[in-house]
Amino acid sequence: MTQLAIFSDIHADVDALKAALTQVERLGCGGIVCAGDLVGYGRFPEETITYLRKRGISIVRGNHDRWALAGAVPGLSRESMEFLAGLPLDWNTLIEGVRIGMCHGAPGDDFKEIEAERATSEDVRRWLENAHADVLIVGHTHVPFALQAMGGGLIVNPGTILRTPPSGETVYCSGTFGVLELPSQRFTVHRIADGGEVEIRRMTAGIRDLRRFR
Repeated sequence: MTQLAIFSDIHADVDALKAALTQVERLGCGGIVCAGDLVGYGRFPEETITYLRKRGISIVRGNHDRWALAGAVPGLSRESMEFLAGLPLDWNTLIEGVRIGMCHGAPGDDFKEIEAERATSEDVRRWLENAHADVLIVGHTHVPFALQAMGGGLIVNPGTILRTPPSGETVYCSGTFGVLELPSQRFTVHRIADGGEVEIRRMTAGIRDLRRFR
């Protein structure tokens, strides 16, 4: 069995990132991936990128990372800009016989939101096929969820590492990370503060009951 920790939408909250890594180590996860948006909103973009560079985490580029390359985040070092420029738009691997894909928004579009409550079965099948994945990891919406496809396949979102929106911003922040257990594909979401498991939306595509359970 492998436990894969999943981060997304760090948004330059380096203290939350460090706290999340502490909880991941405590939970004994065997690896970490990140679904993008390392910068934007938070006050420590350079420190966040530097910390991630040293960890060797598999990361895809988010829309805020793309905007940073266009000058939206001033003060980044040349090394940090090169790091962001080198991030892929998507990522794939095979773990315990399960094909894992990762992107920030939807496959091929870092700004398209995958909203679990609106997704049809056809949407989910298309996204999984485009990602060549049995399990697709996404971020961007800041809302943790697990979206099951009828007949197999899973899309998961761990929410945000960012814990508190900056002054004047109304963006939702969950302060959470995900853990994907393989090969079972069991997905849980955990608080950064103490590692405790939180309730999330778990849905089957095309079924409109928004049941909430652990």
